[in-house]
Amino acid sequence: MAPQRQTVRDIARETGLSVATVSRAMNDLGNVSPKTRDRVLAAARQLNYVPNPAARALSTKRTRTIAAIIPTIEHSIFARFLTAIESELTQLGYSLVIAVSNNSAQEELEATEKLLGLGAEGFIFTGLDHDPALFDLLDRRQVPHVLTSGWCARPQRPLIGYDNGALAAEAVNYLHNLGHRTIGIFHGPLTDNDRTRARLEGAQGAAVAGMASQPIKLHTIETELSVAGGSEAVGRLLAKSQDITAILCFSDILALGASFRLQQEGLSVPDHISLMGFDNLDWSASNTPPLTTIDLPTTRMGRLASAGLVNKLDHGHDILAQNLEGKIIPRASTGRPRTP
Repeated sequence: MAPQRQTVRDIARETGLSVATVSRAMNDLGNVSPKTRDRVLAAARQLNYVPNPAARALSTKRTRTIAAIIPTIEHSIFARFLTAIESELTQLGYSLVIAVSNNSAQEELEATEKLLGLGAEGFIFTGLDHDPALFDLLDRRQVPHVLTSGWCARPQRPLIGYDNGALAAEAVNYLHNLGHRTIGIFHGPLTDNDRTRARLEGAQGAAVAGMASQPIKLHTIETELSVAGGSEAVGRLLAKSQDITAILCFSDILALGASFRLQQEGLSVPDHISLMGFDNLDWSASNTPPLTTIDLPTTRMGRLASAGLVNKLDHGHDILAQNLEGKIIPRASTGRPRTP
């Protein structure tokens, strides 16, 4: 037979306190002295007491659950983001539930409605563009939420992220300073992805700004956000132009596919073509050659978003907008173009 689960009543019997006092101490609801709380917690440990989430929710009217809705789970950058969120929430006494929107505003709205029904108290969303119906729902229910992974000058919603446009411009300038004047840009679908659109606008803006002194020509290719997509984009690029000296990929995933295809085409990185990514995924430093990329503050963003939501839920403090810094990680996949 399975061992009987200990209850709050067992702790009350062990300590000689009332069930109400034990419940207040376990749920940190106040009106309990530190000495009494320590006594209750010691008894709970001795009895191997495991809280019942459903019972706790009924007594406190709180689930202490945060929901994160992400576009996909296929790329490790989101795994890093979710790990940071869960780690921070666990330390703060909260739980995490996850849903995937598949880059669909409708699926995101439906997931939000479902998670609200399951008791999610706050939400973390990716990107800036969302269905107005989503914000209407959250506002009507007065549900705290925070947007991540992007930036704008005057955010209308709580926002903790980074400036994709500025980082892409920095990447183009980095390649320009190495001497590259004709650069391929590989990016995923622009539809329903404000982060990619911001990166493309930033890259194009940097190219225009650089033309005042030394012209920069960009060849942009939209492709599937996958290793196969990066490989396919190289084939299209080489058919389109033979004077490319550098490729900037808006994802390390695309850069990996590009690296494989360039090798197949007999083109050495960086001797023939420099290659740069975006995300600084775990394997990028171990690629051959190691990939120059942009490190995104994903872990810090996840922790700050989680802490901000909990601070809002527990203490009513506003979530402060924060523009976090990314940085270029120079590695061996980029260098100066070959002299003809």
